[in-house]
Amino acid sequence: MQTEPSFSRPKSQPLAEETLTKALKRIANAVFITDKAGHIVWVNDAFSRLSGYTEAEVIGSSPTILNSGKQSHMFYSDLWHTILLGKTWRGIVVDRRKDGMLYTADEIITPLVDDEGNITHFIAIQHDITPRSQEHERESFLAYHDVLTGLSNREYFLSKQQQAMYQASRNHQMVGLLFLDLDRFKLINDTLGHTVGDALLVAVAERLRSAVRKDDVVARFGGDEFAILVSEIHDIQVVLTLARKLLEVLSHQFVLGGHTIHTYASIGIAIYPNGSDDPEALLAQADQAMYQAKKDGGNRFQLYAPVASEMH
Repeated sequence: MQTEPSFSRPKSQPLAEETLTKALKRIANAVFITDKAGHIVWVNDAFSRLSGYTEAEVIGSSPTILNSGKQSHMFYSDLWHTILLGKTWRGIVVDRRKDGMLYTADEIITPLVDDEGNITHFIAIQHDITPRSQEHERESFLAYHDVLTGLSNREYFLSKQQQAMYQASRNHQMVGLLFLDLDRFKLINDTLGHTVGDALLVAVAERLRSAVRKDDVVARFGGDEFAILVSEIHDIQVVLTLARKLLEVLSHQFVLGGHTIHTYASIGIAIYPNGSDDPEALLAQADQAMYQAKKDGGNRFQLYAPVASEMH
């Protein structure tokens, strides 16, 4: 009876330190090793390509040379606490290259120990995920912003409006909502073309952005409709003063594509808690007031006032 042939597996040879070093030197991911005190003692070629620093420039330095300021002190405190306990740390970091550009990396830091189990070094491996991070940021931006003007879109505006109204209710404050529509925009668009019309919308967005406070939210709802959210106020005059300012900045001519354009705006204003406590309904009230301003000739603002039927 024939038996199965037996094969003996050759004994594996331990990996020579020189071979290991060469392998780390050539791998695609950036690798750097520090001593226990955090001084860089070794880097591979990929680290130099990613960071822009040569080996000679970083040996003896701290990894803080890569610090972008995007991570908090607590972030690094937790990182060091983990690795000093002998545990592996993993996280996403935003670091700064030698040329000042930022890059995003998926980083793993592993403690290296001697025969007695004492930590002697730390080895950090960085996988560059900058393209993926940038694409994610772009998708997030497009989800909440108007593509043409870069302003917030309706969805983002309503979420911020709801937050502002909630805070106002708790802190006994007011929220102002301004709904703005350009006068004569359809005529300009039809006469000069959509390219000039789009350029006008971008220019209007810039003027609106420059006229409001830092924390106010400016959004484009589509077409030539814009909305401004003014939160944390105690006096309605703040909103009325802003409305006058917006009319004034938009009254100055625009020079676009060789054309001198004059346009104005009609603005409707609704105030919480004077109006509805529902974000969509408050927005509708501001819209209604805007149409009244346009009906009265445009280039003016109108404060929403409930009709008699709404007061019962």
